[in-house]
Amino acid sequence: MGAPGRTVTSLNLAAELALLGRRVLLVDADTYAASVAASLGMLDEAAGLAQACRLADQARLDREGLRRCASTVSVAGASLDVLTGITRYDRWPEIRGSALDLVLDRARKDYDTVVVDTASGLESDEEISSDFMAPRRNAGTLTAVAAADVVIALGAADTLGVPRLVKALPDLLDAAPDARIVVVMNKLRAAATGRSAAESVREAWERFSPGHPVAHTLSWDAKACDDALLAGAVLSETAPRSTLRHEMSGLAELVRRMREPDAHEGAAEPVGAGAGPAGTRLGRRMGAWLRRG
Repeated sequence: MGAPGRTVTSLNLAAELALLGRRVLLVDADTYAASVAASLGMLDEAAGLAQACRLADQARLDREGLRRCASTVSVAGASLDVLTGITRYDRWPEIRGSALDLVLDRARKDYDTVVVDTASGLESDEEISSDFMAPRRNAGTLTAVAAADVVIALGAADTLGVPRLVKALPDLLDAAPDARIVVVMNKLRAAATGRSAAESVREAWERFSPGHPVAHTLSWDAKACDDALLAGAVLSETAPRSTLRHEMSGLAELVRRMREPDAHEGAAEPVGAGAGPAGTRLGRRMGAWLRRG
């Protein structure tokens, strides 16, 4: 299972924060597989983030400009604004790091909370970084985590996802040295980790990656996620009583409490910056630990 569920987590986190009364902007900064618009059933092909970056490059991104680039989405009686991602994979050079930084700076002035959905890559694209003006495909992720005050490091709760996140965490700490890191294990299920799934994952994490404990877990509920995707909706609309929805609500409350001292000013909250390459020896050791008994 290569994907830990960054987009599903970020859009449901944004929706739950909106339901808590926050003014929320959801930004799709994934330059590899932008999918927030499709997940929400939006037909807009305008690539709102690319528009905002162009305005930022031209020094024309003010409050009204950002509002024109964003689309408002209703979720379960609340609403949030969305900056949709690029519509084709080859448009990634439009999301330049310097422009995105200006967009996030503008957004933090206009919203209580900015949730950024990113790709997983934290590499600095060394093959082109010698050219100072060259665009970098990972600039969306690197810029978002560097600007954040809270970063959710999302990993899949299985014998592949846990070691991937263990190995990616040092790169994330380097990319976001001033952020508060929240480790979240997603897709938790007994079939992948054995009995007492949450306890097993936490024990394995603490054994192999001390220093940042697992702060929250999210259950694996394929039906609820599929139903929401089919409806172009979020869990609070299609599965409001599901365990996963309540866990998403708990994650939103955790983020809100962490940011409460800074509630007078917004800040970017990138989701899912933790999917690095897996080490086979580490994976075998963690897999054995998870499967014990």
